[in-house]
Amino acid sequence: MTTSSPSPAPESFAKSNPFAFQIIVATLKTSAADLLTQVVAEKKKIGEIDWKRNGVFVVFGTFYLGAFQWFIMVTKYRVWFPTMDRFAKL
Repeated sequence: MTTSSPSPAPESFAKSNPFAFQIIVATLKTSAADLLTQVVAEKKKIGEIDWKRNGVFVVFGTFYLGAFQWFIMVTKYRVWFPTMDRFAKL
């Protein structure tokens, strides 16, 4: 029995554009986390959402969680741990 992705487009995009996919996922999840916090924990209505604050989270998600962590985890780890790829395939 084989399983397949419900939609092969995201998986295909992720495999062919891993850096862009990382940026998109990190940005969206960080923005969504802040929106969830504002609506659920802080009990704000949609019209009361602090979009400036959410924008700060978007920037944080894009540049730190997306780009900088890619640089560390993918680019630098390959230098620091040369057997990383072989280990990850185990």
